[in-house]
Amino acid sequence: MRILLALWALVAFLVPASAQTGLLNHPQAKFFSHEGNLAFLAAGLAQRDSRERARALLTSTVIVTSLKYLTHERRPDGTTSDSFPSGHASAAFTIAGLAASKAHTKTEAALWYLGAALISDSRVSLKRHYPHDVLVGAAIGLLVARTPTLRLRF
Repeated sequence: MRILLALWALVAFLVPASAQTGLLNHPQAKFFSHEGNLAFLAAGLAQRDSRERARALLTSTVIVTSLKYLTHERRPDGTTSDSFPSGHASAAFTIAGLAASKAHTKTEAALWYLGAALISDSRVSLKRHYPHDVLVGAAIGLLVARTPTLRLRF
C-alpha cells in the first residue's frame, strides 16, 4: 500500500492532471518508450525466476487488454481507442515490483521503480496516454507483482 501511495504522489507531483505532458523531452521519451522499455523488460525477465516473471507479465497483460476492450478510451493524440490503462506502465511496474522484491539493496530496488516511472512518464510525454492511464497501469502491475495468487498458471 505504501508503494502505491508513493507512486501516486510521485506521478501527481511530476505529472499534474491538468497538463497532458510528461517530464521527458521527445527524444528521451521515445527512448524510454521503445528501446529503453525493451531493455528494461529483457533485464527484468533475465533472472533465475524468469518463468514466474513471465507468468506475472502475461497476467498483467491480460488484465490490461481486457480493460482496454471494455473501456475504449481514445488516446490523447486521437489515434486509437485503446488508451486506458497503459500496458507499458503495467508491464514496467510488474517487472519492477518483482525485481525490487528480490533486490539486494534498497538502491537497486529504487532503480527498478525509477526505470518503471520513466517508462510510464514517456507514454504521457509522447501523448500516447493520460496520467490516469499510467497510474492505473502501474497499480495493476504492482498488484500482480505483489499477489502471486493472481498470476496465470502455465
